[in-house]
Amino acid sequence: MNTDDRDRTAPAPESHHDAPDAPPAGPGDTDAPTGPTRRQFLIGSAATVGGVAAVGYMFRDGFEDPFTEPTQHGTGDFVDSYTARDVIHSMCMQCNTFCTIKVRLVDGGDTGATALVRKVAGNPYSPLTTQPVGPLPYDTPLETAVLGTATMSRDSRSRSGGIACLKGQAGPQIVHDRKRIRKPMKRVGDRGSGKWRTITWEEALSIILDGDQELGTPGLTSWYKHAPQDAVMADWEAVQNGATSQQEFEATWGDALIDPQRPELGPKSNLLAILGGDRMAMIGQRWALQSFGTINQFNHGGTCGVTGVVANARSHPTTGYQRMYMDIDHCRYLVVWGSEPLTAQKGPTWLAPRIGRARENGMKMAVIDPRMSKTGEKADQWLPVKPGYDAQLAWGMIRYIIENKRYDEQYLRASGERAAAGIGEPTWSDATHLVKVDDPKRGKLSMVDLGRAEEPQPDPETGTKPDPESVCLVGGEPTGADTATGLADLDVDTTIETPDGSMRVKSVFRLLTERAMAKEMDEYADESGIARAQIEDVAHQLTAHGKQAGIMSYRGAAMHANGFDAIRAIGYLNFLIGNHDWKGGHIGAQKGYSPYEGRYDLRKVNEPRAAWGTPVTREKTKYEDTSYFEQDGYPAKRRWYQFPGNLCHEVIPSVEAEYPYTLNALFI
Repeated sequence: MNTDDRDRTAPAPESHHDAPDAPPAGPGDTDAPTGPTRRQFLIGSAATVGGVAAVGYMFRDGFEDPFTEPTQHGTGDFVDSYTARDVIHSMCMQCNTFCTIKVRLVDGGDTGATALVRKVAGNPYSPLTTQPVGPLPYDTPLETAVLGTATMSRDSRSRSGGIACLKGQAGPQIVHDRKRIRKPMKRVGDRGSGKWRTITWEEALSIILDGDQELGTPGLTSWYKHAPQDAVMADWEAVQNGATSQQEFEATWGDALIDPQRPELGPKSNLLAILGGDRMAMIGQRWALQSFGTINQFNHGGTCGVTGVVANARSHPTTGYQRMYMDIDHCRYLVVWGSEPLTAQKGPTWLAPRIGRARENGMKMAVIDPRMSKTGEKADQWLPVKPGYDAQLAWGMIRYIIENKRYDEQYLRASGERAAAGIGEPTWSDATHLVKVDDPKRGKLSMVDLGRAEEPQPDPETGTKPDPESVCLVGGEPTGADTATGLADLDVDTTIETPDGSMRVKSVFRLLTERAMAKEMDEYADESGIARAQIEDVAHQLTAHGKQAGIMSYRGAAMHANGFDAIRAIGYLNFLIGNHDWKGGHIGAQKGYSPYEGRYDLRKVNEPRAAWGTPVTREKTKYEDTSYFEQDGYPAKRRWYQFPGNLCHEVIPSVEAEYPYTLNALFI
């Protein structure tokens, strides 16, 4: 492949004046003032005095009077030394990067606190917060780490700590904020009045469980009921079959269900909803779904790029990988798409230093973002795509790559793990798999369709039914995609004979090609707002560095109505160059850990109350399968979401509409 090293430099910004010129004097204004008016002077003086006063308060609260300090500045006996006993290694919770941190403590003095946070820095033992130098060896004693190590480059990481972004460094302000809520509070005024009083934890628990007459709220114990799904729905099926009556069903389950006329809504335990963020692994998965038994537990995913997460997971079905990160250390050409790794997107601690070093080592970088971001300022090319038109830009690049045959054909022809292993590839794609184009569902042709395999049976434990083996052509012969060892035919449009007759099929790659060729390059350029020459140049560069190139994308392209399709299209570009799990390519095989595993088994709950029923958000529920559709038909009162999850933004509107039901309690 050829490498095009042309650079692109953004035009210099226009100069700006600090303020417009003063208006000229009017006719006959021979004595017109040339300086500020008395009114302007007074306003300016007031602003200046206010600013000085604010600064004065800042310094008064932060420092002693410089004229009454016992020693002159810089001549005191205070030193910033500390020992391992003054350090806590913890995790930052200021965002969902969860950086490992080193917290330095000092004595609480006369504050009443056992200790005060002196500083928050990165953990010097962690690779997450020590880039690009690298972490201390795990066997370095804590006492040694606080004194500093032999090399200057690591002393700053060892003694002072690793990297922490500004959010992380603001930790002491959060911990010691005078208005930080440290005890439960009860509203004592009208709702919205802002009147509260502090209560004890015992009072809070009593109000939650037993209710409060002053607030007029019932306690959980007054309405909580749970019922097992299998027993309820078995009896409901008997009602539908006429084996038992509705009255008998309600006598058994009526007190435990939200609506005995609609048992699919689930038990009354669903009348509690939990909205949470980063701690939902325990609160939601363990307590809500297994202990309390409410189906209504939601994290922030519904408003936080879930379209991108699902799109990535669907693009990597064997691993369910949810992100699009690159091996920046070895990358030669990086496209940052809808992401800001230098100042956000989990980047300041571990991505920004790596990008800086990679740029110093010669890595080229293009940034696709409607705004000129900090990452864009450091790029070779900036592509200000129209917001919401990322998919059109991606399809334009796909067309260029296919039309000019700049894809990795050998990689794309590996239909499964065996074929990939034969050519030394760690991953594979379904580019050669055949699709039944005349089937309304356009499903993949399977070995079952050819009569060469039995229909897979559901897993006895999970009930999940695996997909049958897909079919590809190897030298024109239908072959199981998983069992094929040779390279399959890539561009296929043909007819296959099956026990049920002839069937028209096309390969996934052929369908991808047809989709890309549906529009001309000039149309993609016009829709995306990016010049055709620039689209082609970036696509050319992306395919000019072998597998040491790729795209890193995040929420920017995902947070639109078409975000799922946009991220899928962007992901196809990584597949076309076959860069998955190669040095300098897309990282898809990260190692992780389970927070549930270890000394204690946090997955199981004794005598669990398994959650079931229809979520109040109507998510993961097909409207046409509900009693509401049977009763109301189209249109539904509010939208039903068959596929998405964690629709936290839909909870309150659904409760207000009482559709499909309301709530008795909300825990945020």
